[in-house]
Amino acid sequence: MSELRVNRLGEQIKKEITYILSTKVKNHDLGFITVTEVKLTGDYSQATVYYTVLGGEKEKLKTSQSLQKIKGFIKSEIAKKIKIRKFPELVFTYDATSEYAMHIEQLIASVNKGEK
Repeated sequence: MSELRVNRLGEQIKKEITYILSTKVKNHDLGFITVTEVKLTGDYSQATVYYTVLGGEKEKLKTSQSLQKIKGFIKSEIAKKIKIRKFPELVFTYDATSEYAMHIEQLIASVNKGEK
């Protein structure tokens, strides 16, 4: 399987998940969720869906629990649109990249204040 095809399928799955979450899911516990990336394994057995949530730890926990509940629905809706032999298992993972970046910026700002 070519890496280009894997990446293209990952992007297509990302678009479909975003569409489904914004239009077909009416779960109020999801919060303001953004799908940031989808990484597929080379054999298409697993798709790791990275997401962020606006809010604190409480919102992250509610969203994580809600995604686990509706994972099967999301998978079946995407499988209707994307025709592949065996659809990958969806694994939802919180993307802490933005929080890490903010932490690094705060560290750099504190170092710069100490130099002045």
